[in-house]
Amino acid sequence: MPRALIRGADCVYEVTGTGAPLVLIHSIGLSTRQGWRAQVPVLAQSHRVVTYDIRGLGESVAGDERLSVATFAADLGALMDHLEIERAALMGVSLGGFIAQAFALASPERVSGLVLVSTACRIAAGNTGARADRNARIRAEGMAVAAGPQLESHFAQAFRAAHPEVMEWYQGHYCANDPAHYTAIMEDLGTFDCCDGLGAIACPTLVVAGAEDAGAVAGRVPLESAQTLRARIPGARLEIIEGAHHYPQIEQAEAFNRAVVAFLDGPAPEFA
Repeated sequence: MPRALIRGADCVYEVTGTGAPLVLIHSIGLSTRQGWRAQVPVLAQSHRVVTYDIRGLGESVAGDERLSVATFAADLGALMDHLEIERAALMGVSLGGFIAQAFALASPERVSGLVLVSTACRIAAGNTGARADRNARIRAEGMAVAAGPQLESHFAQAFRAAHPEVMEWYQGHYCANDPAHYTAIMEDLGTFDCCDGLGAIACPTLVVAGAEDAGAVAGRVPLESAQTLRARIPGARLEIIEGAHHYPQIEQAEAFNRAVVAFLDGPAPEFA
């Protein structure tokens, strides 16, 4: 597996396909680039697809930098430099969506388009106490203590019953997170807020949300965060994936892929 020293940390990445560059940024729950396994073969037919493990997650080491969205956005730019990519489309899910927004605002000239999946420009303040309690339990008892609730909240009951192999795969990646890394990132996400800056995003943007996502990132009610992103980013489109919860790219992979391919390959001035 290719590795590169990115801002002092060993980063694992993969590049598949040819065409316009497209960087996929994973979530904290999946912990690894492998969360895009249903997307890469499809998207690589028309794009040079880059997947990588965020520092401190998956196979990439944490290094000495603070585990934060700001650090991860800086890492993304350095990885693009390493791969000699001047400009790319970015697709991020959950944590990855936060990173994509931060990078697009800091380096707009390097972003040709955005696909923001199951993400937000900020997490509602009302989740602070629950997040702190959950992080304390994870630090004391390990990742497994939160695995059951994570599966229940992020996937529909029918999907969990029909795909036990996917649940086993997801739970394995989730529990492989280092508790210290995971909780540090979760605490940083609680402070992230780029809502007021979103009007500066000028690239084509697709917001994707599962219709049944009721997690903290989705907002106080399902779709609240997605609708906020659509309203605040000029010209943004919103694609709602029916029957999906937090991970539409897994639960409804075919519908998700159709929507993303149509956006990436469809007519969009200044996108390529």
